[in-house]
Amino acid sequence: MSTQVPQSTPKKKRGRETARDMILSLGLVFAAVVPVWYFAQAPDSDEQELREVDPAGSIDAFAADQPGVPVPRALPDAWRATSATYGGGDRSLRVGWVTPTTQYAEYSASNDEREEFLDATVGEEVEQLASLTVDGEEWEQLRDPDGSLSLTRTYGTTTVVLGTKRATAPLAELEVLLRSLRG
Repeated sequence: MSTQVPQSTPKKKRGRETARDMILSLGLVFAAVVPVWYFAQAPDSDEQELREVDPAGSIDAFAADQPGVPVPRALPDAWRATSATYGGGDRSLRVGWVTPTTQYAEYSASNDEREEFLDATVGEEVEQLASLTVDGEEWEQLRDPDGSLSLTRTYGTTTVVLGTKRATAPLAELEVLLRSLRG
């Protein structure tokens, strides 16, 4: 009786792959990736829908609570309000708009301590620019390190800021917002 020793099949030597093998492998990867990439593309008409709000209620409530502090009233129709927040307890108002040039402008007013409020809305490290006088009122111009421009003025205990550190609107559009203020 003889015992059979199983014969092992010889192993294929590594390093014998050809350029053809590599091209075939790369082709398989592209065959999987290209359809995923193609179908993941957004359609050309895919623009983000802008959510508009009516800020009139917040503005009216703030104006009633803070008589004498000017609030935005007469902005052109092309200015679209996207946010409005009135905090009755802390007597603060924040309203944001997308401007006709698709920039962002903001009105912010508060009775908080001036420096603390400015640090929170404009930023701590700002460059003070030349003052701007509009309709006989002097507004302080501030620019944060990101380039956002803000205009600020104090009415009694209430500080008003046009622009803020989130704003991207240029001075010309901030002046439109400033000229819309009514007391």
